[in-house]
Amino acid sequence: MKKNIIKYQFSLKSQDELDKLTHAELLKYVKELQNNSIQEKPPKNSNNSSISPSSEIVNPNKKKNQSLREKSDKKVGGQKGRVGTTLKQTDTPDKIVAVEFNITKCKKCGVDISSVVASLQERRQVVDMELSSIQKKITEYQSFSKECPSCGYNNHDNSFAASVTPNISYGVNIIAMVSYLSVSQYMSNKRVASLLSNLFNITISEGSITNMLAKASNNSQSEIQKIKKLLEISKILGIDETGCKVDGARYWHWTFQDTKNTLIVADKSRGAKVITQTFTNGFKDSCVVHDNFSSYSKLNAKSEQLCLAHKLRDLNYAIDCDSTKLAKDIKSLLKEAMIDHKESLTLNQRENLKEQYDKTLQHLLSMPTIDKSETHKQINSLKKAKNKIFTFLLDENIPPDNNASERAIRNIKVKQKVSGQFKSLDGAKNYANIRSIIDTSRKRGLNEFESLQQVIMGILSFRYLD
Repeated sequence: MKKNIIKYQFSLKSQDELDKLTHAELLKYVKELQNNSIQEKPPKNSNNSSISPSSEIVNPNKKKNQSLREKSDKKVGGQKGRVGTTLKQTDTPDKIVAVEFNITKCKKCGVDISSVVASLQERRQVVDMELSSIQKKITEYQSFSKECPSCGYNNHDNSFAASVTPNISYGVNIIAMVSYLSVSQYMSNKRVASLLSNLFNITISEGSITNMLAKASNNSQSEIQKIKKLLEISKILGIDETGCKVDGARYWHWTFQDTKNTLIVADKSRGAKVITQTFTNGFKDSCVVHDNFSSYSKLNAKSEQLCLAHKLRDLNYAIDCDSTKLAKDIKSLLKEAMIDHKESLTLNQRENLKEQYDKTLQHLLSMPTIDKSETHKQINSLKKAKNKIFTFLLDENIPPDNNASERAIRNIKVKQKVSGQFKSLDGAKNYANIRSIIDTSRKRGLNEFESLQQVIMGILSFRYLD
């Protein structure tokens, strides 16, 4: 609930002063008191706004769990039917070490058993890494020439592979390893250089690491274009964006993703032009799921779905401020729709269900509210987005929230917490391109390190998947 506080400019009268006032003067004082009182709103947190839990100030009075997720009836731990994994022995070990048999006499009767042939009793295996075999390997490529016996022209055949540059350069595996450690494992250039030096005896500068990331990013362009085309024709697409620091300035990383593809884009702008420049044809066949930020107000899409997780947090704040039954009823309506969405229904049933929810929401939105209250603000917001609230009910594959996009963009925050800011926009774009390859590979069940190797060699191909 809001708390009333008095503006400091207003002078409060003492008890003696109030006793001396006439009835008219007292009424005037009360009116002035009302005009000078303001309502203090409750603080925002991760439960009633988009503030991240990690950025909240520790509050000893805060409830331990304020998640929007409902309590499940499942027991804690692994669920029934879950297939576990365990470390298993192999029938083809790389090396066998026989434990020396040192017993010469029977431990029970004392008879000499030194001439008895030993039989296998127990097998134990240890899984480890042979680091000595993982070390730098320098390959020299030699080209040759032939002098023409007639004119003396020196014919030099220098048909080197594109990856073999003049003098000396780093190979595919090192570039892939650097890209993997920097982007997938969030390591800083300094730590990547330290790891390569300590484990593989490869001396490399931080500047060279930056150049390698740029090369991997440049070689990924054909695959990035394929991801864009696949997302452009996707039936269900999620969009989100998050801030990032580039040389001390505020920039943005965007994510566009579906179940099989992820594209991350770095840009100085948070405006709609990023979407139109990245996807010039729009999303004419897509239902786009987003958080209703102003940049998405003019999307060229078949349909849209507002992230209800964001809206539920906004309603929580309205309830904290006003505690109105209207805000609570709307919150309950949204949560009930999310539960019904999980039911197995026919298309006709889903259309009828959506129609019922639309009518109920319209009735609630027509209820009177107090001007400028938080509930009034949320009612106006829902009225503007009423065609985007229950789109998810029409298709079991459309999510009612944008959690998948938030997960896809969260890696930017992790990268900055571990490695710090990006030094340039080019560096942020290189990270975005490589991360797009990694996340798309993960979604398709591919080995992300192998995908990086193939991208650098120019042989990876993200194909259309059903």
